[in-house]
Amino acid sequence: MRFGASFRLLAWTLIWFQLQSTVESKSYQLYSSSEIHAMLDKWKVKYPDLVRLTTAQEAYGLPTAGSAYDCPFYEGNGCPNAILTIQDYQTHPVGSASSNALPEVLWSGSVHGNERVGPTVVMETALLLLEAATCESFLHEESLSESKTNTTTTTTTTTTTTTTYCGAPLAESGIGDIQRRWLARLVSTRRIVIVPTANAIGYDRNRRTEDGIDPNRDFPYDLLDPTLCMRTIAGRTLNEVFREHLFQMALTFHGGIEVVAYEWGAPSWYGFLSPDDLAQNQIAAAYSKYGGSWPGGSGPYKYGTMNDMVYYVRGGMEDWAYAASWDKDRVRSCQPTTFNGYPLEKTVYNNSTLRVFNMLIETSASKNPIFNLGRPDDLLNQDNVDSFGSGHIARNIRLSLLSADLVEPYVSIVQVNGATLPHDIVPLPSKSENNCGTTTTVAMNATNNTWDNNNNNKLEISFSVGGALTIDQVQLWFANKNDIVSTKPLVNDDCQAQPTLAALQFFQRATIVGPSSGSGQFSSSGPIPASILTDGPLFVGTIDIPNTVVGATNNEWIVMASAKVDQDWNIVPAEAGPDYAQPQSHMANVRTDPNWKHGSEGKVVQGRLDWFSRPLTVVVEMADDNNDGGSTSVPTTSPTMTLSTAPSVTPRLRPVSSDQPSARQSFEPSFHPSPKPSMSPTDRIVTDAPTLASLSSSQVPTRPGDDKSSDPTNGLPLMIPINDDNDGSGTTKPPAGTIDGDSSGAMVFVYSSIIIFISLVGAFAI
Repeated sequence: MRFGASFRLLAWTLIWFQLQSTVESKSYQLYSSSEIHAMLDKWKVKYPDLVRLTTAQEAYGLPTAGSAYDCPFYEGNGCPNAILTIQDYQTHPVGSASSNALPEVLWSGSVHGNERVGPTVVMETALLLLEAATCESFLHEESLSESKTNTTTTTTTTTTTTTTYCGAPLAESGIGDIQRRWLARLVSTRRIVIVPTANAIGYDRNRRTEDGIDPNRDFPYDLLDPTLCMRTIAGRTLNEVFREHLFQMALTFHGGIEVVAYEWGAPSWYGFLSPDDLAQNQIAAAYSKYGGSWPGGSGPYKYGTMNDMVYYVRGGMEDWAYAASWDKDRVRSCQPTTFNGYPLEKTVYNNSTLRVFNMLIETSASKNPIFNLGRPDDLLNQDNVDSFGSGHIARNIRLSLLSADLVEPYVSIVQVNGATLPHDIVPLPSKSENNCGTTTTVAMNATNNTWDNNNNNKLEISFSVGGALTIDQVQLWFANKNDIVSTKPLVNDDCQAQPTLAALQFFQRATIVGPSSGSGQFSSSGPIPASILTDGPLFVGTIDIPNTVVGATNNEWIVMASAKVDQDWNIVPAEAGPDYAQPQSHMANVRTDPNWKHGSEGKVVQGRLDWFSRPLTVVVEMADDNNDGGSTSVPTTSPTMTLSTAPSVTPRLRPVSSDQPSARQSFEPSFHPSPKPSMSPTDRIVTDAPTLASLSSSQVPTRPGDDKSSDPTNGLPLMIPINDDNDGSGTTKPPAGTIDGDSSGAMVFVYSSIIIFISLVGAFAI
């Protein structure tokens, strides 16, 4: 009996290990240089209208670092520095006004080659965006095809079920319609530039430096010797990328501690806050909150300035990207001698290029973590950010997506009289569509019985606001189409729904029902006013449409919603240095100063106070006395929804807790790894992360090993050096879930066979 019990205990132990192996096999794994190279090449073919792939060598003529022994997948000597750009090139062709106006975000995966989390984060985030955008485009095309075959002009929303084709696997992974459309919006309304491994040779060798030089001391800001900058190809790659673009947001991933840090991080400004401190602090808090943690983890990211939370450096990338265009006294033109020198003019900067919120993300205490990387299950689910499925990769995917969301505010009309509208932003529109100028058209059937006492028909509009943390004021506008006398369209050539003042004078203000201000989805308070209908805040307004006679030509009404957001970002703290009267970043000024306008290399950044939704056209169809107000045919060139005239009840609101944490809490850093000057620091407010809450849902992206047809390594295990020393030396070890080079699938088979055998022996032993 004891013999059988022992066998059963052993069997259950092996079952536990089998389950652990299965869990690990679904977890994210860190990518090698060769895997990243293979994935990028595959995406270039698979997503031709969404990505552009180049290298610093092809685009800027830079040499490679390294020798023939490095990056064997590359046909030349050394390692190429890959650059991936995600953009909806079908909606925004290169060189078009709309392309030049896209808000730009940069993600840098690895400046230090032995800090391994970042490259996998940016690759997984890119894959998630590409899959969601492609799926949303397919579902939209499918919906259009179905509407063309209908015998009436009445349509419903873009496919409401996610059981068709691409939607099914996304839904199974927890990404529903709302989350998929959010991801698709990010692809179609931003330009995201990704440098997976800026220090390509360091990442390939698992070394911190590039041939002994630290790339994160290689930028011309607060540096004393002009010969000590732009010595590395990593530094030059990032310099060229920044010169070509007009970034507003950037993330640079590192490792060694767990913190989100922002400017200042330079010795000249130790003891001071930046002129943009308030905005940076709020954004860092949002990163920490949405990133979250997991049981047994160290908690959400702490956050604060680099001078407070990490240590200051000279020649750091973060402060250079933030201030080199306006704090000219601390910028030097570089004169390196490596790689046959570098043109002096390449480090002479205009007034626009380097005003970027470039935040340092220290991803993990281990620079090369093997465990707790997280899984794709319910990746975006607000209830999952603190679960066992989260981890170093998972939370930084969320954080990266948030940076793309916050780079520009947006307003979207989501419901009319309780009917959900098709999504206003769809990637890769068909050639017959103009995604910039297309407006949604709805038909409202009216009868004599639907008039109110003032001879009006009431229209209820629900709209949401994104890309912002504080929503200071919302407004709903409407006008009869015949009354609008303007030479300019409501949606400009640059795809910005920004009516001119001349056009806006023809609009009336509607009545806002309920709150006219609130907070964004990712703010410390969460979305206010909250709704079960959207992840973000939902505002409601009502419009009184005058009664229309049968056959009237004045039955088309144009509706727009607008929002003013993040107005406190224009506050400069008293402890700021340098002493400027206003913030200096594009991020803060674009939403607080309508006169803020900058341009570089054809790219444009324009400030505004009010952000408008795409226009909605409402066609009022008046039925005769014998008509009961049913569906009628509406002559319009765009798909039309037929609505009931009776407004829905006010959208159901989620209760909001009254004990939400404040945006800033007190936190004292427990360490300063680097010596600091002997000066008294100002009272700096940094914070722990507030209570978690946020978005919703997830996807299982295609990664090497998930599908052998897409596996650049044919299922071979990824070998990752696990030593955390700066020189990167150490043994090489297969990732969790592999043994001696065999895949976790093989392990499951072996475990299963052993378990069956032992269980049988145990049973007979009884």
